Amino acid sequence: MMTFAPDDLTLRNARTQAARASVTWTVWFVGLLGVTGLVGLWMLRADSTPAAIGWLLYLIGVVIIMVQPRYGVYLIIFFALAGDALLMYWYPFTKNFSSGESLLYLNNAVYMSPMESYLGLTFISWLGRAAAQRKWKFHIGPLFWTAILFISFIVLGLIYGIGTGGNIEIALWEARPIFYLPLMLVLTSNLLTRREHVNHLMWAALLALFIEGVIGVYAYFVGLKGDLSFVEAITEHSAAIHMNTLFVYVVGVWIYKGRWRQRFLLLFMIPPVLITYLATQRRAAFMALIIALILIVILLHRENRTAFWLIVPPLALAGLLYIAAFWNGSGTVAMPVKAIKSVVAEDQANAKDQASNLYRLIENVNSSFTIHQKPLTGVGFGQKFYFLVPLPDISFFKWWEYITHNSIIWIWMKTGVGGFFSMIYLVGTAVMVGVRVLWRMPRNELSAIAMTSVLYIIMHFIYAYVDMSWDNQSMLYVGMSMGLLNSLEKIVARPVPVTPRRWPWQPEPLPAPGLRPLPGE
Repeated sequence: MMTFAPDDLTLRNARTQAARASVTWTVWFVGLLGVTGLVGLWMLRADSTPAAIGWLLYLIGVVIIMVQPRYGVYLIIFFALAGDALLMYWYPFTKNFSSGESLLYLNNAVYMSPMESYLGLTFISWLGRAAAQRKWKFHIGPLFWTAILFISFIVLGLIYGIGTGGNIEIALWEARPIFYLPLMLVLTSNLLTRREHVNHLMWAALLALFIEGVIGVYAYFVGLKGDLSFVEAITEHSAAIHMNTLFVYVVGVWIYKGRWRQRFLLLFMIPPVLITYLATQRRAAFMALIIALILIVILLHRENRTAFWLIVPPLALAGLLYIAAFWNGSGTVAMPVKAIKSVVAEDQANAKDQASNLYRLIENVNSSFTIHQKPLTGVGFGQKFYFLVPLPDISFFKWWEYITHNSIIWIWMKTGVGGFFSMIYLVGTAVMVGVRVLWRMPRNELSAIAMTSVLYIIMHFIYAYVDMSWDNQSMLYVGMSMGLLNSLEKIVARPVPVTPRRWPWQPEPLPAPGLRPLPGE
């Protein structure tokens, strides 16, 4: 039997790893060269149309993901949040390749979106690299199994609905976005391993929201001439709840004393997003943001009581004066007050808001009736809910008989009591874990990111109580937020090398702060 001395064994392992790395990079280089050649040939033969540019950007993204799968997470979040079907009907990222209006229309039979292809490629790249390097690490964390439990009931609701005669196409459209949540949770939890990765992902989301805000400002002032009387909103319903995270993160960076450069850059980003946010006219998003700000005030009282007493009373007084001044006002500036009025003084709301509230009330009656008919299994995806009280005709919305505004009760109606309580368990666990993570963060930008993530989950499911929220972008964003909370403690616990001084007169660098103890420890 041949034996090796320790030095020989070490040398052999090193050579084996070097050979394996050489083969891996050769394969990547050849693949990259081939894709580049095909793209170049295609560009030479094609005109410089918007579709050609779109395909070029898409293929560049494919190459980036295959080289480094972590970038796939950044690209998915950025492209998902930057576009909007109402602002840009041609925006292709979350539309199927079979959508005729999409810039990346390919064929009527390709029922996959660029976003889904990026999700799949990110998994392939991640797992392929792990297999090639023989380094398989899978971070489960406290949220993985709760997400698996929830998605299992979604699968059962899908099987039951189709198996009892439901419309297969509609069933898949209803359930499809929900699967993005656990997929994004897994990718975020496993591909982000350093503090800078977390910051990069957060900035990818914020930059996307800023771009959407700029496009919204253009549509509002140039396209609509500042007149919203002919439109219900200038963006998709869920866009407003995503924009809430920019406002929350700005406050978080100031509370936790982030870098000055970040603080002022974020202030510069607020105006276009705020204008577009108000023009979306989403009452539920306004109320969710108000609740989030109240929670931030409570947090500020714990973190910095001096700042609390200097900031909160004047702002509270200004807020009360604003509400009083615009209580009976109209227009974009009065939209947050109208949202408050529709909740606390519904009888004083305008006719449009009262009609919207009445529709939701009737819809809730029908949802409750449906649940009482099938409390254990629900009706399943692809099945219409039952009508006890006739609804006003909104047949222009293709799935009005399948999807309700109350997205919380809708889960029970579609998946039964198991799906409902597994959803409550997932959301409750995420908030609980998020609060713990927030307490343990080292009071810097990571604390602001943890605060934004947990508050987004809270805001999203407040919003979900009164509006449709199981859409593509929201599920990716919720999955990202849960993934961050699922892995932040692991990331911060990892030692960070101290960067040596560059110049003799610089102060001695301090080690990066680590996890803080929980209260009472």
